[in-house]
Amino acid sequence: MAFRLDQAIVRGELDNTEQGHLRGRIWLEGRAEPLTLDLEGDAWRDVAGARISFTNHEPRRQKNQGDLKPAQHGIVGDITVSKKVKQITASDEAWQRCMEDGKQPPYEWRNSLYIEWFSEENGRVVIESADFELQITEFTWQMDEAEEQAQQFANLNAMRNWLATIIQRPEKKDDDDDEDGFEEDEDLPVSEAEWEESLKLSDRLTDAHMEAMDKYAEDDDDETKVAFVMGWDHMLDMMAQAQENSGKPQTADKIPSMEDFEEDDDDPEDAGEEWKEDAEDESDDDDAFADYMEERRSHPLQKSAHKLVTRILRDLRDEDRDEGIEDEDARNTPLSRFISNTMSISGKLAGALSTRRFAEGSDAGYTLAILKRCLNWSNEALSGLNDLLADAMWEDRHTLFSEYKRELHVVRDGITDLRQEIRLKNPGL
Repeated sequence: MAFRLDQAIVRGELDNTEQGHLRGRIWLEGRAEPLTLDLEGDAWRDVAGARISFTNHEPRRQKNQGDLKPAQHGIVGDITVSKKVKQITASDEAWQRCMEDGKQPPYEWRNSLYIEWFSEENGRVVIESADFELQITEFTWQMDEAEEQAQQFANLNAMRNWLATIIQRPEKKDDDDDEDGFEEDEDLPVSEAEWEESLKLSDRLTDAHMEAMDKYAEDDDDETKVAFVMGWDHMLDMMAQAQENSGKPQTADKIPSMEDFEEDDDDPEDAGEEWKEDAEDESDDDDAFADYMEERRSHPLQKSAHKLVTRILRDLRDEDRDEGIEDEDARNTPLSRFISNTMSISGKLAGALSTRRFAEGSDAGYTLAILKRCLNWSNEALSGLNDLLADAMWEDRHTLFSEYKRELHVVRDGITDLRQEIRLKNPGL
């Protein structure tokens, strides 16, 4: 994923006085030497041709800043000092009240510094803040509108290429028409390994899509830009076709007439029998619904996982010992790892085991792949629990956590047994 450095910035300077080339230095909290930037391309028109300097008066270390290489070589992304962002103007207490009442907190639109580049060393790096102090020198050259549009299109291509490295689409076969997936042979069940590759691709697509949405969600042309950078050219074609058709008048054969709304001229003598047909239809619907509900009865393993999650959320509803931790670190606390992974197990089991055919035919490979993921999540959840049990700060909860641990072991053993059962029924998967 992208490196985001707004908190760790102490100060920085960018120089785009040479057309087609951007250099810079950026100092980070806790690092003596600055990052050096040597990038091809130009900033947007509000920066291109000038030098800018920026200062953060409240820098804080960030967890991943040490992974950045000192020298950054690559190409520019979007670089501007006039990106519009929403800035919440309410106090923390007022913001909390708005959230509880389901209201939009008060905000104002402000110009933000946005610096993005794609480096050979670390991929995509982003700096974004509306709180930095900025200075811009006089311009040594001027970028015109056409040059800016060309640069912004080059930036879109850079984003598209970077997301392609995240997605890692498999090479398409000549007869493969399935977008971002594989075409299943109806005569052969899909193996666990094939499903696992498909699920991994789905995860990577989700990660890439979140990156694209994070960048373009506030853009006026967000749908088109997201489709482009995700490589969904078929969607671009559909959007273009829809836009083209929307400007055309309806043809005569598409315009509805009164005949389309007239009732059928049924025989009046048959009208009295209609209620019987309706009743039979309702009876068929009831039978179908009963079959559907029978098919979707929860598997005992899913019930156990759901029961554990429900209990955790009830017992720890008012737990606030992780409050005050930065968002990036809060997602990786032992408590967060335990809860999030246990919830993932329950959610995925609910989907995979929701039909009676989960261990049969083409569903068996998918179920095995999901169960394998649930095993990994259970190990992560147990790791979080073990850390909590070793932490004196949580001593008052150790008895409760020990109970969770026993229940989670039961779920994990159930997953292992079910995988073995499915494999015995489906040799070769």
